[in-house]
Amino acid sequence: MVLLRLRALRSPFSISLRRRFSNNGNGTPVKADVVVCGGGITGLSVAYNLAKHGKKVYLFEKECIATAGATALSAGLVTAPMFWQDATNQYMTHKSIEMYSEMAKSGRFSKYPFNRCGRVYMAQTPASEISLKRIYSRAILHHEDAELVDCQSEMLSRWPMLATEDVCLALFSPGDISMDAVGLCHEIANRSADLGVEIHENCAVKRILLGDEQQVYAVETDDSLIETSKFVDASGIWSGRVPVNSLSNGRMRLATYPCTYSYLRTGKLPNNVHAQTPIFTDIDSGVYIKATDYNTLCGGFVEEEIRALSTTQDDIDLKWTIPESDWDKFYHVLERQVERCSSLAACEHGDLICGADNYTPDKFPIVGECDSAKGYYVATGLNGQGLTLAGGIGSVLADWIVGKLDVDVAKIDVTRFLDLHTNPQYLIERVPEIAGYTYKNMYHSHQCHTARNLRMSPIYYKLRDSGAVFGEIMGYERPLWFSNDVEKTRNALFNGQDSLIGKPVWFPYVAKEYEACRERVGLIDLSSFSKFDVSGSDVVPFLQRICSANIDKPIGSTIYTGMQNESGGYVTDCTVSRIANDQYFVVAPTIQQLRCALWMKKWAKEWRQNVHIQDSTGLYTALNVVGPASRALMQDVTGKELSSSEFPSFSYRELNIGMATGIRAISVTHCGELGWVLYIPNEVAQNVYEHLMEAGKEYSMLEAGYYTLRQLRIEKFYVYWGQDINSTVTPVECGRAFRVDFNKDFIGKEALIRQMEKGVNRRFIQLLIDKHDLENDPWPQGGELIYRDGKPVGWTTSAAYGFTLGCQVCIGFLENKQFGISPEFINTGIYEIDIANKRFPVRVNLHSPSLPMVSSEHPIHYRPTQ
Repeated sequence: MVLLRLRALRSPFSISLRRRFSNNGNGTPVKADVVVCGGGITGLSVAYNLAKHGKKVYLFEKECIATAGATALSAGLVTAPMFWQDATNQYMTHKSIEMYSEMAKSGRFSKYPFNRCGRVYMAQTPASEISLKRIYSRAILHHEDAELVDCQSEMLSRWPMLATEDVCLALFSPGDISMDAVGLCHEIANRSADLGVEIHENCAVKRILLGDEQQVYAVETDDSLIETSKFVDASGIWSGRVPVNSLSNGRMRLATYPCTYSYLRTGKLPNNVHAQTPIFTDIDSGVYIKATDYNTLCGGFVEEEIRALSTTQDDIDLKWTIPESDWDKFYHVLERQVERCSSLAACEHGDLICGADNYTPDKFPIVGECDSAKGYYVATGLNGQGLTLAGGIGSVLADWIVGKLDVDVAKIDVTRFLDLHTNPQYLIERVPEIAGYTYKNMYHSHQCHTARNLRMSPIYYKLRDSGAVFGEIMGYERPLWFSNDVEKTRNALFNGQDSLIGKPVWFPYVAKEYEACRERVGLIDLSSFSKFDVSGSDVVPFLQRICSANIDKPIGSTIYTGMQNESGGYVTDCTVSRIANDQYFVVAPTIQQLRCALWMKKWAKEWRQNVHIQDSTGLYTALNVVGPASRALMQDVTGKELSSSEFPSFSYRELNIGMATGIRAISVTHCGELGWVLYIPNEVAQNVYEHLMEAGKEYSMLEAGYYTLRQLRIEKFYVYWGQDINSTVTPVECGRAFRVDFNKDFIGKEALIRQMEKGVNRRFIQLLIDKHDLENDPWPQGGELIYRDGKPVGWTTSAAYGFTLGCQVCIGFLENKQFGISPEFINTGIYEIDIANKRFPVRVNLHSPSLPMVSSEHPIHYRPTQ
């Protein structure tokens, strides 16, 4: 009924613009800087922000503005920035609220309700209680006067309509908003039109035309052909459905899939509610209630209730339609709501509204330029938080398109996913689980229980039978730790996330693995790392320009280097091994498999270099032999003299182990211990693994998982791309400028020189936490605020337990935009860290601590900072 009423509204845009096309009979083609598909809030926000940059924009909507998709059926709730664990989501939410608030105050075309009513989050479990405290700790960043309420009587007196006997903690977030999404859409549309945006309603985009080198050159619509080099797909659940010529699947394949969800609009609660009554969200049950003085909205994101829009694997030709509401499915939500608010049962029968939104495999939006079509941009996958994120995404994508982006977009970049993540069956299994986490934060350790065992190394079953507990990254299963349970029929896939308080389940196992790697020898599977063979007659000058370190070293050398962007930030960090005069082997982080290749190919093309870039990730099994006994073990299995002079650190050799040949051995570990990473051709991986396991018995070798690697690397201040460093962090800021060769030209050199001369406003540090009870205190997860002399000055990026240091260890950064960061600034002051609203004293290290080493073979360049 609401949908029909909206569709009945007459369009203020369509008639004049259709006339403009029909009168264009002089043969002059219609041209635009950017064409946007989608008349919801996301598409309109993109168009509006592009127009503010002075771009000529055409926007097409197949129906009318705000009458289809998630925007038309939105409950109108906006989540405050403090909710998000991730800084990019915080930024986009802040930009959204800033935009919506300004438009509501000075709305020139449509007055719409905009009510900063706040939200009450309720926790019933210890894990949820810690999560709320972590959210509360971030409130100071956003100048929000949040409140924690731990008294059930006080909860009941403030919100008498709720049952609070089982609520252990409530958090009031004052920055949450209830508003009219449709009215907002019309305001943005009218302002966009004032800025020159050509808005077409009832006009669908029919086809995207690609020309030479897969570059967008035109967009065909119901009315006309628009010449453009940039197209933005912001069509919500229909994203990726428009035909694209020259693509193998006939359309853009995206790692996103629509799910349906429902909410109930019913009468006013028989309680004293009003416009300022907050939104109530039960995070353990996944349900929410918004009560006003004239109606009540109640819904939820419960995995059992959520459905993928289609369960058909081959869905290329399917036409998405939002199904009828299903009361039987909604019962899972309604039952929980009535338990929390019994007076709902007394409300009159309401309308059950079924909506749909696009969800992604990791709960982050998909934004940016697609790899398979130059100039094809997307803004979708908002994971049930469309109104919250859409305004900010429009701002970010517009900046991205015009080349003025100054925020890290690694976690929302469309190219973080591979083609395998666009498989419909994979998405159908995964996205309902993601939707169930709409009102929960997923920390770095979080592992899904759906769509697992997609990518596995050849020794996967051997590792499983040894007790491996697997976690997924980029669809790849890698051991996190090894348990004592070696039952072959057990479920070896870890799901959920680490405990937020007290020792996690893996602690005793990782302690043993850590000891083996520090005192004897351990074996770690690193097969998920991205691997590339880069070759060609121009490979040396090419890598010299794209890498900040000097890679023109003798054959057999391995160099740790960054690839910097024009601002000096890390596009990636990697090791580059020279295996021939015109061939290098590049190893990059797992999450960089597509992005690293795209970056190299982009510049090879622009510089017209004779370079061939081959992704060899799936060709090799990587095993890290790490620890003081690793040299002796390697000599045993290879039969070669591998002394520090014959095979020093940061070297490359090709070795045989047993009957296996063609093994690429690099004397580098990613944790600061002595060791080698063996890149073994897959067909001989099992044979080599068995040789290593048999020979390792003499040295009491243990298999170790990724968690052991993490504890080792954080204790020695080794940063990790995607958590600690990203495109906005430079080598100067993280103490790695000594790895940069300023005697050559490379991307970002000028920016780094300016930083070296002027100094920086932030600096990465290592923090050692004191007075922390491992059994009873909350554990750091990354994202904790750092205080200096009682004032917030930065936050952590990753955390681990330092078994040698005997304390929790974090990596983070300090920031001082006013006066800059100097060693004197860092070395003075009293520092604390806030973990879930509890402060702990910390010691700050500017450089890696001196740890006792059984092996003393590490050269000076093995140090992570200087």
